[in-house]
Amino acid sequence: MLNDAQRTSLGIVMRMLEEKMRAIEARLAQPEERALTFEVRNDLTPAMVQVLREKIDEVYVLIRALRDRLALPPTVKSASRDALTGSMPLWVVLQESTSERLRRYGEVDPSLAHVLDPNIDALARLMVEMDDAARSDAQVMSANGVKKGPA
Repeated sequence: MLNDAQRTSLGIVMRMLEEKMRAIEARLAQPEERALTFEVRNDLTPAMVQVLREKIDEVYVLIRALRDRLALPPTVKSASRDALTGSMPLWVVLQESTSERLRRYGEVDPSLAHVLDPNIDALARLMVEMDDAARSDAQVMSANGVKKGPA
């Protein structure tokens, strides 16, 4: 019914949809969060939670049916890659956040460069180092024939 490319494409879309449903479930389980730079406040009513859980269950039923009917392949992801997915685009965004780049929004206080830029550089470096650490560890383990998994 599907060729390999179509099956792969549809499998990716179903995985993305399932991952979003799991993220919604996680937020429903922990509707409030206070972090360093953001706060999530619980505005979910019991009725909203019930409807969302019911709809999520319906989504899972349809994904499962399509997976089984169309033989969609599962995606196997390493924990290191999954944890750091999307981190490198943050490096690009950080590069656009220096005092010089902030000039596009208006005049920049000259003292900002001394406060902001070294920290932006350090954050960008840390993003690269985290990505490198995950990649090099995975490559070393793969080269040694060791499968990454739970300890």
